[in-house]
Amino acid sequence: MSGDHRGFLAKIFLAMMIFTGLVWVWTVAFIISWPWEKSDVWKPEFRIIAVCANNEPCGFAYRDLANAKAKGLYTSLTPAEPAGDLEEAQNWLKWKVDNGVIEAKASSWHFQTTIRYKVEDGTPILIEYQDVAAKAFYFGIAAGLFSLIGLYLRRLRG
Repeated sequence: MSGDHRGFLAKIFLAMMIFTGLVWVWTVAFIISWPWEKSDVWKPEFRIIAVCANNEPCGFAYRDLANAKAKGLYTSLTPAEPAGDLEEAQNWLKWKVDNGVIEAKASSWHFQTTIRYKVEDGTPILIEYQDVAAKAFYFGIAAGLFSLIGLYLRRLRG
């Protein structure tokens, strides 16, 4: 006589652990496969890496660039180093430069935005962006729930 001899709470706990793992796997899969949007229209909150007046890397939101330039807060929009990262007040800003294209990734606990752009005559030109917000987690929850239901329905069938 074989069977599952676990108690009801143990079965619930196991289902919750499986669900948590499925949500994690699906969320990571959604983040990795999130589509790139080709556009030349800047969103005001996009973070751009710059070289500050003290030759240190710094970041600015696109909406603040004109004001920062007028105040002399940065000297260049082309990073001095081919790659690096910078801790800001609310997020991390990482960048890398490849063949004149700068890829800057701003990330926090609740979003990740990656932009690819060029700098021509001191002006950033947007190529494409990937804006992953909490939607990836919500999609992960839904996919994890459907996967868990599928696993348990399969188990009931045989």
